[in-house]
Amino acid sequence: MRILSLASPCKKSMDDGFACLDSRGSRKILILAVFFLAINTLHAQENGSDSLTFSSLNKSSLSFILDDTYLIGGVNSSGIYYSNSFRDLSYRPGFSFGLEQYFPLKGKVFLSSGFNFSQRNFSYLKNQPGIDVSNFYLDLPITAAIELPIMRDLDFRIFFGAVIAFRLNSKINGDYDAVLNQNPDAFIYESSDFHSGDFGWHFGLSAEYKRVLFRLRSYSGFVKFDNKDQGMISSFNFEVGYFLFRSMKK
Repeated sequence: MRILSLASPCKKSMDDGFACLDSRGSRKILILAVFFLAINTLHAQENGSDSLTFSSLNKSSLSFILDDTYLIGGVNSSGIYYSNSFRDLSYRPGFSFGLEQYFPLKGKVFLSSGFNFSQRNFSYLKNQPGIDVSNFYLDLPITAAIELPIMRDLDFRIFFGAVIAFRLNSKINGDYDAVLNQNPDAFIYESSDFHSGDFGWHFGLSAEYKRVLFRLRSYSGFVKFDNKDQGMISSFNFEVGYFLFRSMKK
């Protein structure tokens, strides 16, 4: 019977919204609301170092993701390896830049991915008239990294993974006429014979200091660069990264 008596005032005051709540019920709801608000505030303070705040709204899950987003760029020395035609091949400098993201997996194991625009070049017949080949790629790396138990302040990590590369453009600079005049049977690189993509692997060592990442990396492609030749492209890279959002942590 008590339950019926409590329900009846709500039917009478349905037009007044929450007016059906008596003073005791209102006080209980208010106390519960204050209690949960206090618990939530204490929890946020305890985890403040892992929280990111935009317009006073706590978004710790967003902070967890953005904390390891970084710009990366650097220089490289690249060339052709395993060529079956000896043509005085030599390495040339190039560069790369892009955006990448760490994803913590378990313990000290991380996964990273992103995209990079890379220039990988080489020269051949360097001691003769000389031909320089410049190539521009879009690289999509997928990398696993393991944090080393040494010098923890620098977060040393070894990493290895796969790289899918799409060749965007190539430029050939040099005097073909002079090369062919000296040797009519000389091997000639032509962009129409270049493979449109590459697939390879990379490995290396990285270290972090505050918001800066330093990385040494080696890349080796598995796809023939030129359809007429067995040679594949490789590079040795020194790169510097910058974590974009780490200073936004409390």
